[in-house]
Amino acid sequence: MKSIEELEKYLEDECYSFVEINIGKHHAHEGIVIEKNGDAYEFGYSERGNKRILMSFSSEQELVEYALEKLKADKWNKAHLVAWVWSEAEIQQAEAELKNYNISFERNDVPNYLQGKNAYRIFVFGKDYLKLEEFTKRYYRSRI
Repeated sequence: MKSIEELEKYLEDECYSFVEINIGKHHAHEGIVIEKNGDAYEFGYSERGNKRILMSFSSEQELVEYALEKLKADKWNKAHLVAWVWSEAEIQQAEAELKNYNISFERNDVPNYLQGKNAYRIFVFGKDYLKLEEFTKRYYRSRI
């Protein structure tokens, strides 16, 4: 893989999440930035409108190799939120379904102090996301 375009296609094919990856046609508000800037090829991070360059390369292939290594090293770059409910019984039901489908997942509960209850969330990784369209329709309800 030699170009940013090839890297972008690879990330799409492998079902990376572009919620926090800014590359090519994918524009995340915050997160990892992979781009050509003038004569430089940059790997950086954007947060609150401020971009910080972590590494700069003179060749596109060097950037692509570095970026791929960094992206592969963190499973959360492939994480997709498939469930968000407000009931512990519902999240347990969702977990049971995913176990029956033999799909790996990670549960992440978040306290909602204003409402005095937890938000229950489940993430799956990579291509498993493609198998869960109906599941996500049933279990992704972010409003109380």
